[in-house]
Amino acid sequence: MNAGPPWTEPIPVSPVLHTLVFNSVQEQIAVIDYTGTIVDVNAAWIGFGVDNGLPADYGWLGANYLDVLAGAHSRGDDLAGDAATGILDVLNDRRASFDMEYPCHSPGEARWFVMRATRLAIASQRLVAVSHYNITERKLAEQRAEYLALHDPLTEMANRRYFNVALERAIRSSMRNRSPVGLIALDVDHFKNYNDVYGHPAGDDCLAQVGLAIRTSARRPDDLPTRLGGDEFAVLLGGTDAAESQRRAEAILTSVISLGIGYGDGHQVTLSAGVASVIAHDLDDSAERLLREADDALYRAKQAGRNRVVVHGDPCS
Repeated sequence: MNAGPPWTEPIPVSPVLHTLVFNSVQEQIAVIDYTGTIVDVNAAWIGFGVDNGLPADYGWLGANYLDVLAGAHSRGDDLAGDAATGILDVLNDRRASFDMEYPCHSPGEARWFVMRATRLAIASQRLVAVSHYNITERKLAEQRAEYLALHDPLTEMANRRYFNVALERAIRSSMRNRSPVGLIALDVDHFKNYNDVYGHPAGDDCLAQVGLAIRTSARRPDDLPTRLGGDEFAVLLGGTDAAESQRRAEAILTSVISLGIGYGDGHQVTLSAGVASVIAHDLDDSAERLLREADDALYRAKQAGRNRVVVHGDPCS
């Protein structure tokens, strides 16, 4: 009988085989002793150091990993302190293993990793394997999914869900700081007529242009331009009183007119705006009041002929 291929023959387990396996895995692995001193690293760990600016012959063996984490923590890295605490828990048998996610961005790339610390089953020695696994692809997918859940795909503006979260946050900030919160409610005037003339694809393009004009006019850190749905938009303005909110609304209307989107017999795409501002005293009541007052002002703007700004409580607007 012919012998089988050589790779079917039993291979005795040896230190050489262990080293080959150790160096073949993608996880970056370091083995530390009970003091935190590194006693072994694999090729991926060395490669990760090179990627972060260390020389290929950097002396990992004998370096103290816990001291490195302590130094990073003293410089303000709270995650390094959490990692050191978790590893010490594993070394001292307070837990079997420890896992944590952390960012480790390079100058040209956003990256995230999972660090895992696990006791090695060696009775005579207290050793822990510390591994780092790249989860950047997963984190980017999660961020993209979160972005899509909170943004309108047509205009790339915040959607109603995002707006509701931001409104609650702005109201809470107003309650703490006794600062005003402004809101501009916006509608595209006679948008149904535009759709009837040119169709829905052109209507979507019109909304995208209007959305861009609104976003361009609302770039402060506390501004949140939002598409609430259809041809309804809003801009939440943190720390903004009624007078400043009115000025911001007028600038938005001017920017949309400057787009020069015409249709039909000499008509032009314009916006109507309702403005309100409150200093919050109660979470639910203040949020509801701000929404109601901006919506009421928007209704008055439409009733007064559209293409104008009306401020709640201002009889002259």
